[in-house]
Amino acid sequence: MTHKTLFLLAAASARRRSELHALTTKRGFIRFSHNGVYLIPDPAFLTKNETALFSPGEIYLPNISSSSSIREDRKICPVRALRWYIEKTKNIRSSERLFLIPRSPYNPASKDTLSRWIVNLITPHIDNDDPVHAHQLRAHATSKAWFNGVSLSDILKAAAWKTPSTFVSCYLTDVVSNEGAFARSVLGISDQHHRPVLPPSCRC
Repeated sequence: MTHKTLFLLAAASARRRSELHALTTKRGFIRFSHNGVYLIPDPAFLTKNETALFSPGEIYLPNISSSSSIREDRKICPVRALRWYIEKTKNIRSSERLFLIPRSPYNPASKDTLSRWIVNLITPHIDNDDPVHAHQLRAHATSKAWFNGVSLSDILKAAAWKTPSTFVSCYLTDVVSNEGAFARSVLGISDQHHRPVLPPSCRC
């Protein structure tokens, strides 16, 4: 359940590992509503791009379970997973960090541990032999949103980027080519020149 909750929050929010690591169960930092949930990173943890003039701000995730009539959508609802995770871990917590290592003594997971979990989850779904990095999930999520018509300003706000240059230069991936791989395969068209372009290994 820990890995599923982390994956759904990371994919739906497109936030950095430092922001996911800063999530806390402290009173008032997670606010559920009928339509979704607001998560506020603990200000005691300085996130990667946080400065005196810029703060990533709170994270909002919609409640897919209540807004969709498709039963299967409940299984991928980040709000449902988060609520379930908090309930199941409340009696074993010795820390207010949201994500715990799922074995005794249930210590809080470090940033590197969160990255490793994400890498382990996405590696089986990446087709080439390049090194896999946790931020590739962030890249795919934001690129998918862009190609599905989400405005650039909404993407920058959701992912907490100050300017479009970081998204375009380091995270925008060739999702269209990736999605066309199946059709090209069925039609017998070589996929050699249409491999999905993964983001560079820079940690922008």
